[in-house]
Amino acid sequence: MSDHALAVFRQFVEENGNLPIDDSNREAYRELAREGLMIPGHSFTRGWNFYALTDAGKKFVTVLERGSFACTKETA
Repeated sequence: MSDHALAVFRQFVEENGNLPIDDSNREAYRELAREGLMIPGHSFTRGWNFYALTDAGKKFVTVLERGSFACTKETA
């Protein structure tokens, strides 16, 4: 996984899923979806343009919080 995708994932988690999708992070979201950590979604109120954590993504958050996530968060 690229550093940019990991940074977007980290920011997504820190902002409780309220990280807008734009041209600067769209490919990172797609990469996270290909890795199985996120899934694109749609709703009447949010439209097509949002992503949600998969079960694997939720487990990855737990792993990151236990390990290097706290350390890399400060250096990012």
